[in-house]
Amino acid sequence: MAEFVQEKSSAEAVLKPAADAVFALLDGRPVLFSESGQNIFRLDQAGGFIWCRLAQGASLAAVYQELGELGIIEPVGRQFVQQAISAWIDRGLLEVDGRMSTNCSFSAMLERQRISVRAENWELLQRLVSLFCASDNVDGKGDIVIETMMLEDQVIFGGIDARIHRCGVEALAPTIKAHLTDRLIRSDRWVFALHAASLEKNGAGLLLCGEAGAGKSTLTLHLVEAGFQYSGDDVALIEGDGLACGLPFALTLKEGSWGWMSSLHNSWDGVTHRRADGAQVRYFPVSNAHNGSLAVSWIIFLNRVASGSPKLTSVNQLDSMKRLIAGAFAADGRLSQAGFFALKGIVSRARSYQLTYCEAVEARELLAELCNG
Repeated sequence: MAEFVQEKSSAEAVLKPAADAVFALLDGRPVLFSESGQNIFRLDQAGGFIWCRLAQGASLAAVYQELGELGIIEPVGRQFVQQAISAWIDRGLLEVDGRMSTNCSFSAMLERQRISVRAENWELLQRLVSLFCASDNVDGKGDIVIETMMLEDQVIFGGIDARIHRCGVEALAPTIKAHLTDRLIRSDRWVFALHAASLEKNGAGLLLCGEAGAGKSTLTLHLVEAGFQYSGDDVALIEGDGLACGLPFALTLKEGSWGWMSSLHNSWDGVTHRRADGAQVRYFPVSNAHNGSLAVSWIIFLNRVASGSPKLTSVNQLDSMKRLIAGAFAADGRLSQAGFFALKGIVSRARSYQLTYCEAVEARELLAELCNG
């Protein structure tokens, strides 16, 4: 892995009102108006004071001190400020004054776009490095620039859209991944997306489709060990001509596979992250991941069972279409006519199967035989 830019951190989060947020008094009571949200929010007197001081460019440390001078003890003052700031960030009422820290940085390629990441400290950067398969220490202009910074015990980040967001430290990488995935899906280049892992073998694409818990990531890892080229373990983006493009984030591994992974790769020391659903995960960057489009030759619908030998059952085109549509999603929530014909092209050219299996290692052998032969 590349050496990343790292310097001593000296930045402090400086927050200010968003450009479309307006402060006013109604009957002597402070309120905020959000133009983008078309909402009015009532503030108490402490909230009004905090807002006005942020609007004047005061640091959080200065606000804490001034609240103390007004007779609000520091622990209570900090709680007031943090509750107010959290609510205002969630409602899009605050933004960061100037650029966040660039003390630590790296960049990565994802779906032909350069993602530049800057963090306030090495711990935040290390958590985000693990999210990508390939990264370098280039800190230049990226197609997407993500900037992260600590705010008390939370992380604030921006650059993915026009707003700043917040989350816990352990949730940072999964949250960034979700935001990036949503933004990439909304590109005009794609007609829809599938919940599917994607791999390449001898120039042909393989899609593994299944609900959460079907074993897409674990089986994908086994196939990579068997010589398949990794393209993505979660989402496949579909172009109008029916080509599929995976999002080659690092493989997401749940707790049950950590021991097996460590036995295969002694040097793997994954950082533990917490997803929005509460699941603890670790990321495994796959070297030489495929970053681009694939013509799909095989569509595999996963059916994981408690016992038994693996078995492939052929799926006809109509049934395959129905299953894929059930697992498809688009930026506007609808499958367009262009999306339908792209999907028709995929199932017309590919062979579709249901894979009923219990053990991933046995399923790997069956799929390797199919794709080699």
